[in-house]
Amino acid sequence: LSRYEVFGSPVGRVPRWTFLDPLNEFVTSTVYSTEAQGWTGDMAGIVIYHFLDGIGGVDEHKAVQGKYVNLYDLFYDNPALNLSDTSRPLWVQDPLIQQHLLWSRQPGPPTEELLCSFVEHAAWPGWKRKQRQEVLRSLGPA
Repeated sequence: LSRYEVFGSPVGRVPRWTFLDPLNEFVTSTVYSTEAQGWTGDMAGIVIYHFLDGIGGVDEHKAVQGKYVNLYDLFYDNPALNLSDTSRPLWVQDPLIQQHLLWSRQPGPPTEELLCSFVEHAAWPGWKRKQRQEVLRSLGPA
């Protein structure tokens, strides 16, 4: 017997697959680029906030702030927060979170598609260059 036969499905129905909304719901902090990173919209609309910190592996020479900002400590290891209090957003519980979110907020979405990489394209393995060319070709003219 499988665990699904014993316990049932963990979800009532399988959600419809789609792209995640990168502008307001599933957003990123600004680490390396104000043109390609960050978010737009309303703080109350954020569902997931991706730190983009590479577990502390930020290149301080390329980072917009010129240093590593420990967002794990700010969001999770923060004595000012009560993470079990879902009635009060984190940015209300600690003004430093509000300050950080507003710092990463951009005035509007990017006006063009930018590559999500700081690795020189010439350093990509052959399969990655070919994959990227196929993706761009399938998108058609910009």
